[in-house]
Amino acid sequence: MTSTQKKELKKEKSYKLQVFTALILVCVLFLCNIGITAYSSTLQYEINSMENQMASMKKDVQNLQIKIKQSANITNLEARAEELGLIYPDFSQIVYLQADSGNIEDFALALIESAYN
Repeated sequence: MTSTQKKELKKEKSYKLQVFTALILVCVLFLCNIGITAYSSTLQYEINSMENQMASMKKDVQNLQIKIKQSANITNLEARAEELGLIYPDFSQIVYLQADSGNIEDFALALIESAYN
């Protein structure tokens, strides 16, 4: 073999090595792309699941708000109070607190004392 043939053989080997390296690199990039796509699909599935849970919770909150409004309705409160045997107080049983009496430390105690005095 002559020196030119050796150089050409060396160039050919070098070219084949470059092609092989490029092919390996393309395969690695392709596998990375598949991995990233799979991971992104998993994340999207989790996001969709959480959005469904959130929508369900929002419906539950709306239903609870409706129940609160219905329960807080004065007609329902009066009906429930009658079921429990509660009655309206007489005028002699009503306790009035004055706003200008200053800061009361124990409001509940002050209310009880004024109710039973």
